[in-house]
Amino acid sequence: MIGAPVARTDGAPSPAVAPPPGNPRFPLFDGLRAIAVLAVVAFHVAILGGALERPVAGDALVQLGALGPIVFFAISGFLLYRPWVAARAARAPAPAAARYARRRALRILPAYWVALTLLAVFPGIAGVFSDDWWRYYLFLQAYDPATLGRGIPVAWTLCVEVAFYVALPFWGLLLARLRIGHGPDGWLRAELAALAAIAVAAVTIQVAASRQEVSAVLAQSIAGQAVWLALGMALAVVSVAAADQRRIAGITRAIGAHPGWCWVVALAAFAALGALHSEVDGLFALVAALREPQPLAETLAGIALTGVVVALLLAPAIFGADAGALPRRVLAIAPLAWLGLVSYGVYLWHLTIASWLARPSMPAQFEASGLDLADRIPFAVTPILFVLTLGAACAVAALSYRWIELPALRRKETGAAGHTPPSSEPHAGSPVNPSEDGASQP
Repeated sequence: MIGAPVARTDGAPSPAVAPPPGNPRFPLFDGLRAIAVLAVVAFHVAILGGALERPVAGDALVQLGALGPIVFFAISGFLLYRPWVAARAARAPAPAAARYARRRALRILPAYWVALTLLAVFPGIAGVFSDDWWRYYLFLQAYDPATLGRGIPVAWTLCVEVAFYVALPFWGLLLARLRIGHGPDGWLRAELAALAAIAVAAVTIQVAASRQEVSAVLAQSIAGQAVWLALGMALAVVSVAAADQRRIAGITRAIGAHPGWCWVVALAAFAALGALHSEVDGLFALVAALREPQPLAETLAGIALTGVVVALLLAPAIFGADAGALPRRVLAIAPLAWLGLVSYGVYLWHLTIASWLARPSMPAQFEASGLDLADRIPFAVTPILFVLTLGAACAVAALSYRWIELPALRRKETGAAGHTPPSSEPHAGSPVNPSEDGASQP
């Protein structure tokens, strides 16, 4: 069936990626989360290893570093919104807000709070034990320039994710109360129009930030990043509609039948994006690009190309069911799927691990002295640091998953003995939130 998730035959999914009961699971999203987190790790290691100074490779790594968090946002938008839009399309009750909030809290809070506390003890990441401690523990550090890069620096994406978690039930309630859209496909037009309005507003903020008319902090918040969440939400709307909307079904059938071309076009758009931002520098290419004045056309082209890359990267995991197609075979590779399962822990721990391995001391980030491997390794500094960082981060993430995340995730549903009830079909969640309950990420 067009728009149906790829089937899975190996039993019930892990509680980390189990959807709300009655909702489908999209197992290939595990591989997508792995690709996103690998891009983020590669970019941060390249900064520490000096690889960004190389003209071609450096530009590509900058774009990878920018796309990683954006892919996580789109995954969250798709997986978290799909149960809401499916209920609306079927004229069924919306997901219970309390149950949704419980699942989100159990997915994101335990692993983050433990990582934040342990890393504040050693190697002593900055800010956590200061008077601003509450900002870090409550995902508010991204709203103040003084705390934005402290704590776990990549957690700015979690601030966006948490804001999205809070806003989503209100968005679903608003659309249900307005009852906009008439006719058999009126709900579809109304959903896409509403999401287009969100995207336009977010793009306007990004353009204003590129002209230094609003702060980069605003552009980096959910106000500016909502365009990527809206993209994922729009894909969710299309996937729900594909089952019974003939016009949409024809489009998704074509996409599902040619997943290889989706990735070819995505690669071409990525190359164009690299050429567009070939001189961009900074921790995240998108944010760095917004800090300097630039022509309107360049900003809009960058956003458009990024949207094309992300949409076509995700498309083979959403539409079509030919498991033999190359993109789907790649996403189904077992080590990649495992990395996607533990990607939240890798995301939380990798930058501090990489910084500690690469540099003797980074007082702006943490107190303890590092190993200074970046200056001691005689050749292939960045590849060696990448392997060491990824190995160490995966080891810590596996422990986090086994002893912190799983015990919490098994309580997502209040069934007998705290076990998650079986669902009829499999599903998944975002970067930062590898669980579709109806999500990140960076």
